[in-house]
Amino acid sequence: MEQKQGPQSASKTTTPAMPTATPSLVVLVSLVSTVLGSAITPHFEYNAETDQLGLADYAAVDSQPVCHTETRVEFRDWCEPYTEETCWTQNQETCVLEEYKNCTGVIETDVERVCFDVTEMLCSLEEIIHYEMVEESYQMMHCFTATDRVCDTVYNIDTLTKDDYQCLTVETPNCYQEEQVINDITCTDTIEFQCDRKMLTEYRTTEVVCARFPKKDCYNVPRKVLVEVCERDQYEYCDKFTNLVPYPVEDQNCHFEPKKICEIREMSSPKQAKKYSYTKECKKVDRKLCDQVEKNFIKPNCDEQERLKCTYEPVNKCEEKDEVFCDKQEVVVEEKVCDDKFASSYL
Repeated sequence: MEQKQGPQSASKTTTPAMPTATPSLVVLVSLVSTVLGSAITPHFEYNAETDQLGLADYAAVDSQPVCHTETRVEFRDWCEPYTEETCWTQNQETCVLEEYKNCTGVIETDVERVCFDVTEMLCSLEEIIHYEMVEESYQMMHCFTATDRVCDTVYNIDTLTKDDYQCLTVETPNCYQEEQVINDITCTDTIEFQCDRKMLTEYRTTEVVCARFPKKDCYNVPRKVLVEVCERDQYEYCDKFTNLVPYPVEDQNCHFEPKKICEIREMSSPKQAKKYSYTKECKKVDRKLCDQVEKNFIKPNCDEQERLKCTYEPVNKCEEKDEVFCDKQEVVVEEKVCDDKFASSYL
């Protein structure tokens, strides 16, 4: 302190009207310059010898406020619009009528014409005349006509009853209720965001960059439905019944044929006489013998039945919804800050 007073007294001798700069004032100015990052650079120096500041040095001090740049981080809302699509798959029932045959066997009677090839025998009497000589006596022939029974061999159709057992393959529907599981599908198309902080080399700041990834979520909703299922079944229908079976029967068709019967009477004078003899002559005749016979048989009797046949087809329905994905983004802001209380005009 005593060393600084020496120059101060010398300064007073040279310019007694100018104010003197104390060492505490110089220290205060240096401290303010250090705090503000050397924002205030004083244009005067302390003269230890004179212990005072020149007026020219005071005039060089800037009277404007002291300014500096501050960096601060702000969080701003960042939003990205996207479209979310939700789809539903529902099974739609479609039924159509399908015809099935329902058959059974019935016994029917039909008239059937049957024919047989037979050989019949047609017979007749063949007359033969013989001549005889009667010696020394006269014989007179007395003849008269008589009839003789002659039988022909003929065939007739006769029937007999015979047990018959017949089987027939018939068709019928076999329907039953079957439980089936169908799946209704619901799908949601959305967007998934993955955000990362990225360093910008130009500004040495970080920025939030979000990537869009499409995402599809689907889930099944199973449900049970009863569906009528029909199958075509075939089975053997058998039945026992009685049929008339025709067959040819040999028979005798007898008739009377005329013949002559003669008697020889002896006379006193010889006479030539006739003698008749008869032989049976038969000839074969081929004939086709036909007749109508009732005959039973099994016949299928079917009627048409309508059944519902249902199918399930998936039907897609989609709905779009506009969504917005928002996030906080870190932004570095530089701001110029001025402080008037450190202006040199107050010094």
